[in-house]
Amino acid sequence: MGSGKSLIVVIFLLNIFVVNFSIAQTKHAFQFDVNVTDRMKDINVIVKKNIDNFYLNLEDTSQIFNLFELVNGNKISVPSQISLGTSNFIYWRMDSSTSSGNVRSFYLEKVDKKTVETERKVQFTDNGKELLFSVAGSPVFNYRYATMPVPDNVDQIYTRSGFVHPLKTPSGNIVSRIQPPDHYHHYGLWNPWTHTEYRGEEIDFWNLNKGQGTVRFSDIINIAHGDLFGELTVSHDHIIHPGRGEQVVLKEEINYKLWAADPQGEYWILDVVSKYNCTTKYPLTIKEYRYQGFSLRGPEHWHDSNVKVLTSDGKDKSTGNATRAQWIQVTGPGNERGESGVVMMTHPSNFNHPELLRIWPTGANNGKENVFINFNPAQDRDWVMKPGNTYTMKYRTIISDRKFSDSELDQLLDNFVSSPEVIQSHP
Repeated sequence: MGSGKSLIVVIFLLNIFVVNFSIAQTKHAFQFDVNVTDRMKDINVIVKKNIDNFYLNLEDTSQIFNLFELVNGNKISVPSQISLGTSNFIYWRMDSSTSSGNVRSFYLEKVDKKTVETERKVQFTDNGKELLFSVAGSPVFNYRYATMPVPDNVDQIYTRSGFVHPLKTPSGNIVSRIQPPDHYHHYGLWNPWTHTEYRGEEIDFWNLNKGQGTVRFSDIINIAHGDLFGELTVSHDHIIHPGRGEQVVLKEEINYKLWAADPQGEYWILDVVSKYNCTTKYPLTIKEYRYQGFSLRGPEHWHDSNVKVLTSDGKDKSTGNATRAQWIQVTGPGNERGESGVVMMTHPSNFNHPELLRIWPTGANNGKENVFINFNPAQDRDWVMKPGNTYTMKYRTIISDRKFSDSELDQLLDNFVSSPEVIQSHP
């Protein structure tokens, strides 16, 4: 991985003691009150609170702060994690199972490190080609930074790096696929642009067989793990004329954040945030086209006959293509056991939100192995990316062994869009 691999070690050491901090050396607990609304009563909610006003002392490693909720007089430990950066935040999971009324109070207290478990539930390992992320020992996704070889007798032009696969549910069911014979350029969970224009020339970063463009992993910017989430930030190069005077015209920084979001372990949450910057003095125009952007190719055992597709507007596999949606859910049989599913959500800050969907409709690919879903911000209009500007796209993916109700998905979407209001009380 070149310079990126050495950076892993540095970032890992900076993050390993991220929970060791003190607040003005007080022994009293800080209280955080959360107003519980009807839109968050039935789900586990990720809560975010800015702690820039807290004094952080990373040198004191003998004590840490433990977050707990007082329920019926009992202290219930709450999964939490500190994120340090330009702004500092504490995140925690507010479980629906411990609901105690319209206002729930959480307390942050200083305790001896030896008395609190600090298990990093979300972990990663590096096998020399991929970074493998897991929750409580269960594999969730692999990020491929090395170039993926193509199957035998397939043109090398289809090789690429920088994608997620396999994507697994808590039971180990796979919900992604790469290099299927019908589309060798499909790569699990990935997001290239199909119809673009650079200096008057058409460039296709999606259909690799054209030889016009490709996307490659460039570097690892940050990697960390913890009790509540793990994250990976990488950079990708969007390259024109690969192998023949190639040039990087667009730089993409992608942050993957994997949440241990459900105490029962029925689902995982993976947030994907892409930031784009032109690398030359010329703009790159994403031209109007029916498929491009954040996409998932479903597993080979999903067909018309055994999957259900539902969008936030009530559309299905036959009627959802080229319609707008806040979320889309696909459920089907697991390749290992039971039922499996995947949900994709879009964020209001995205260009042309809510984006139009590209769904392979009923009957596509002869009705077999035909699950493909895509949020496309440029399906009905051009999008000009200009030098000097940063363009951000945010998506949430939920991987599960169950089907969510419409109400649950609307609540989960609310939590993706905004964190609940937190009122901080000092002792």
